[in-house]
Amino acid sequence: MLFTEEKLLIHFSTDHICAYILKKNALTLLHTESATFVNTAVTEAMMDQIDQFFATLSNNAGEINNERVRLYATGIFQELAQDEQIELINQVFVNHGLYFNIIAPDLEQFYLESSYSRNGSHNVLEGIVHQEFRKVVVCGSFQEHLDDIGEVMSVLEKRNIAVLSPWTTKIVPETLGTDFILLEGQEPLKNKRDAWTHKYIHMKKFRQSDAIIICNPGGTVGKGTMFEFGYMVAHAKRIIFTERPTELSIPFPYEIGLNFK
Repeated sequence: MLFTEEKLLIHFSTDHICAYILKKNALTLLHTESATFVNTAVTEAMMDQIDQFFATLSNNAGEINNERVRLYATGIFQELAQDEQIELINQVFVNHGLYFNIIAPDLEQFYLESSYSRNGSHNVLEGIVHQEFRKVVVCGSFQEHLDDIGEVMSVLEKRNIAVLSPWTTKIVPETLGTDFILLEGQEPLKNKRDAWTHKYIHMKKFRQSDAIIICNPGGTVGKGTMFEFGYMVAHAKRIIFTERPTELSIPFPYEIGLNFK
């Protein structure tokens, strides 16, 4: 699982942008500047401010890529309609190769409460460092990477992060080597078409999650996970690969590696 020892965490809010270095679970403020984000729509002025910030940042913060840099946005960005949020996410990805993570208000509150209970401060990024996710879905090839998926789930669960799906890596023995592996607790397939029922139940969990973790050892992504990408992106879900993906014919907004190991 890819882990970058030093990360750059950037917080965009209504009236400021702050950049922090994260190393050994400690945050150090690197740069802060005033901002004037005033529109609840993606405008040329908004994009100009964001682009100018990155132009300045790249001169004194080192390499900017989606393995090392994490973006988090609150304030006025949360007021954007979903279509506008997706437009902004797409534009930032195209211009800078980064995922513009607009934090849902309830998740922001979770971070603020976590920061206060831990440090006595209301700092979104401090809360993120303490526990970034409440609940996630892990995707990957059960036929090829079951042990790796189990390791990722173990890392998450040790940090009190609930894995909504899969709930286990124990499989129904008689489905080994078949086109569709069943987990313990799942009903046998009525017919081949019934595999869609199980797939859809798994995909419905995407909407309940804070992020979707793609377990892809060696960079490869299984056909089943490839099929799910459209559903993830359509619902503006945060997608994080455990390794650099090697088989994406059309890159979409994503991140690589977790902030912890």
